[in-house]
Amino acid sequence: MRLTEVLGHAQPRALLLRAVVARSVPQSLLFDGPDGVGKRTTALALASAFNCQQPAVDGDACGVCSSCKRIARAQHPDIVLLTPNEKGTITVEMARDVIGQASYRPFEARRRVVIVDEADSLQPAAQNALLKTLEEPPPSSMFVLVTARPDSLLETVRSRCPRVRFGRLGPSDLAEVLVRHCGVKAAEATGLAAMGDGSVARALAQDTGELVEARGAALGLLQGLASRPSVAVRLKLAQQLAEVPKKRGAGTDRDVLSRRLEALSLLVRDLGVVTAPAGASGSASTALANPDLGHDLSGLARHFDTGRVLGAFVVVEQARRSLERYQSAKVVADWLACEM
Repeated sequence: MRLTEVLGHAQPRALLLRAVVARSVPQSLLFDGPDGVGKRTTALALASAFNCQQPAVDGDACGVCSSCKRIARAQHPDIVLLTPNEKGTITVEMARDVIGQASYRPFEARRRVVIVDEADSLQPAAQNALLKTLEEPPPSSMFVLVTARPDSLLETVRSRCPRVRFGRLGPSDLAEVLVRHCGVKAAEATGLAAMGDGSVARALAQDTGELVEARGAALGLLQGLASRPSVAVRLKLAQQLAEVPKKRGAGTDRDVLSRRLEALSLLVRDLGVVTAPAGASGSASTALANPDLGHDLSGLARHFDTGRVLGAFVVVEQARRSLERYQSAKVVADWLACEM
């Protein structure tokens, strides 16, 4: 894929393309942003732009030469994609292997590109092994670290990699990605995009029913907390929020709670739209992420004024960060229910 064909992310794409033309792309980069918004796709498009045999006038890849086609098929010997192992981690041995590959001249490309996907999965020892290479990469190689959780990386790693920040995809761009690249029918893509909150991964999870279940649990929590119940009731609601469904493939309690916190964040944001004063700037034109729950949200709005909505949003985001920092699901759910 060419950089100009990546949907959304106009500012990061323009920045990278200008740097390619000026031959000023840093040899170590950190792409950070939400899961499933196209960071790895953009990294591969950047690798194509570097190594295209017939670059366009604007410096972008042509998309049709041998190099571009092999990168698209993941068959180019100089484009190295490092991903977590079956245990979900990137070990020091795996890191040392790609460091060794990067130390040699490319087989045929102008620049070898090492893409570390889900870089937050790097074990601390693996991150330490990368430090010197990230600070002084071999002249003919570059590293792109891709992550949705940059705070999980060591500060010494983050400081060596200029950041390129990615936001969530707009609903129309997300719907187009689902149709063009994920095989979703056009009639279903709009609804999935609304529930996906700018993330392809979340939209596809909705297609399997995971987000429907997560949204139902999140809505149940809000409805249970609406009347500001006692601590005992709050803890019971927290238990329900962190409870793992009795079905195969549901994941761990942390996986389940993470999905439900994402759904809860969207619901609270929608509550902010519903409770905004009439005529508030932008409120009338802001589309709900959960338009089919408009009746439920209107009912909740009687209990959630603007101040409570803002406080709830802060609490949910703090809970998500705590879960990312490996706090237990039970502790996070209990704290959340008592604070909202």
